Parts: sequence; structure tokens; C-alpha cells
Amino acid sequence: MLIIFTVVNFALILLAIFFIVLLYIKLSKVQQLEQEYRTLIQDAEDTITSYVLELKEENNTFLQKLSNPNPSTSQIDKHESIDTREDDLTEADLKDLLTQENVRDDDTETLREEKPFEEWNFKDQVKYLSGSGLSSSQIAKKLNRGKTEVELLLKFRQ
Repeated sequence: MLIIFTVVNFALILLAIFFIVLLYIKLSKVQQLEQEYRTLIQDAEDTITSYVLELKEENNTFLQKLSNPNPSTSQIDKHESIDTREDDLTEADLKDLLTQENVRDDDTETLREEKPFEEWNFKDQVKYLSGSGLSSSQIAKKLNRGKTEVELLLKFRQ
């Protein structure tokens, strides 16, 4: 009986030593991962710090260029001429665009009057039918096209 207890005691001691070794291995892996994590965090902090310093330097140089008391007159003239010319072009372009839009609408109306409905292009047919109050699914059925195609065309037209 004493031999059995001794053998069981010896087996339990070996099992306890085995578990202690396993726990030590797991602990060392966790400590290694923790160290790698710390180095990654430190690298990230260093990278962010250097990036912020670069931004700060760029901002300082930009502010120095803005606050430069003697800007060249040619640069001012260029900016003024560009702004003035752009304002003139905008008004003229607006008038041109408005007249072109009116001409385009008149052309499509005359084309519609000259040709039968079946010979109109798809865009004009959809525009006419939607102006008549039909829904996109009704237009798709009438033109034998996909509903999605008609909906996309109507969205692009808006």
C-alpha cells in the first residue's frame, strides 16, 4: 500500500512539474509579446512625432512666406489679372450657356415635330414621357427597356 502511495505521489509531482514548465513557457511568450507591443507603440509614437514636427516646420515656412513684407509685384499683378479675367469670363460664359440651352431645347422640339415618336432618340423619348407624367416603370414598359436604365437616365437628366 505504501508503494502505491509513493508511485501516485511521484506521478503527481511529475505532473505538477510538467504544468509548472508549461506555465513558465506561456508566461515567457506573453512577456515577449508584451515587449514587441511596447516596441511597436514606441515606433508608432516616433513616427507620429516626426510627422507632426514636419508639419509644424512646413506650417512655419508657409506662414513666413505669407507674412513676407515684400512680395514681388509681378505675383500680385498675376493674381489680380487672373481674378479679373475669371470674373469677366464667368458672366460671359453664363450668358453663352443660357443661350445654348435655349437653342438646344428649341432644336429638340423641332426635331420632335419633324420625326415620329419611334424615330426619336432614347433620351428624348424618356424626357417626353416623363414630362407627360409617366413613372419610370411605365416608361420602361412603353419603350421596352429596363426600369433601371430609365431611372438612371432620369437621374442624370436632373
